[in-house]
Amino acid sequence: GVMSDVHVTEHPARIGILLDYSDGRLLFFNAERGLVLFTIKHKFTDAAHPTFALEKAGVLTLHTGMELPEFVKHI
Repeated sequence: GVMSDVHVTEHPARIGILLDYSDGRLLFFNAERGLVLFTIKHKFTDAAHPTFALEKAGVLTLHTGMELPEFVKHI
């Protein structure tokens, strides 16, 4: 799999994750400010299975099926 560290200067309360399977992009963005934090380019050949982990103890809430943010439509 692909593994990368993401370093941010501020700690957003909400991080959005967008997978564009056909274009081969996995995008992480600050969901409050609409800023791209990190993009991974990868040619997917098999099914993608999401896995999430927290570095420190905390709460992780997943929201699925949300409308695509306007700023992401133009990236």
